[in-house]
Amino acid sequence: MTSRRDAVRALAGITALPLFGTLGAQELVEVGRRAHALAELRQSGALRALTAAEHALVSLAAERIIPRTTTPGATDARVADFIDVMLADWYDRPDRERFKSGLGELEARARSLAGRAFVQASAAQQTEVMETLDREQQIRRQSGEAGADDHWFAMLKHLTVWGYYTSRVGIVEELRVQLVPGRYDGNASY
Repeated sequence: MTSRRDAVRALAGITALPLFGTLGAQELVEVGRRAHALAELRQSGALRALTAAEHALVSLAAERIIPRTTTPGATDARVADFIDVMLADWYDRPDRERFKSGLGELEARARSLAGRAFVQASAAQQTEVMETLDREQQIRRQSGEAGADDHWFAMLKHLTVWGYYTSRVGIVEELRVQLVPGRYDGNASY
């Protein structure tokens, strides 16, 4: 879908979303960090905004956006849990419903293409559906269509990138940021 460098650039583009346009980069990172912390506290697996079937669908779709390669993918970063927290705590009802309705569209497209549900389709079929949606989203943006950034697929991509690059996995293993900078050197001269 996109290179990882493009994904990092896209994270900066989250400010294009109306809901988060007033937040600075550091605030976006902090919101992401808090959402991940809330998702980790939810040991029981109780979902707040998504059903179990929607969560599985979001997990696979996010993994198609940021797949596991030599570095972890969206599933490793628990992006679907992040998205569930964000939808429950940060998005209002109409935005949540638009997103969830879009998941229905994703299912319908998979059934049309593969003759089965998205979660049952092959990885290649899932990727084909996602790439089609991505091309359509690009056309909407290029045409200047009103609300292009509010479209459910734009929300999915933004939340996936945001969730990945604010997760411990994304920060440490992908971006290679040391969470505790520096090192101890007992023999350093003074």
